[in-house]
Amino acid sequence: MGDPKTLEDKRNSDMSGILLGVTELPASPESVNKARTFVRTRLGADHPALEDVKLLTSEVFTNSVMHSDSRHGGSVMVALVECWDRIHVDVVDAGGNSFPRVQADIPSEGGRGLMLVDLISDQWGVYEDSAGRTVWFQVTYSRVRTDSRESPIQATARRAACTVAQSLSVERGERAPAPDARNGPGME
Repeated sequence: MGDPKTLEDKRNSDMSGILLGVTELPASPESVNKARTFVRTRLGADHPALEDVKLLTSEVFTNSVMHSDSRHGGSVMVALVECWDRIHVDVVDAGGNSFPRVQADIPSEGGRGLMLVDLISDQWGVYEDSAGRTVWFQVTYSRVRTDSRESPIQATARRAACTVAQSLSVERGERAPAPDARNGPGME
């Protein structure tokens, strides 16, 4: 994959997407499974990129828990975005003294997680500022259209409305509304 692009390069691109959700979890090993569950819930069990996104989120989240300053009682945030033919994930932590990089030495103790990110993702990168560190990646997939009567814009609008309704319900402490049956593969 080569050198990772910066978040600023990504922000300057013409790609846009729909926020599927954001979660902030304690920086502890127990939260890694919660991050995977978040991805599975937001993408849906049939999403074509689910397994890759779950794996890479788990690897990057684990790195944050093990190596960032968040491990000292802080938290790690995961943001998930649908960008038509790719899923974009940001994992944000408190940063630290070491900079995330792929280890060239396979038998070494660490670094294999980012090696997987480098091999599986379409793009990835690291961005740091005074607020912390973001490791981001994108996984591409082939989109399957299941309802020929619905345009991509209509499907996107419907999914966005469903996501907003679910988020509002969660904020209010209510049970989230049932997903729309027409969401198709991989959509809640």
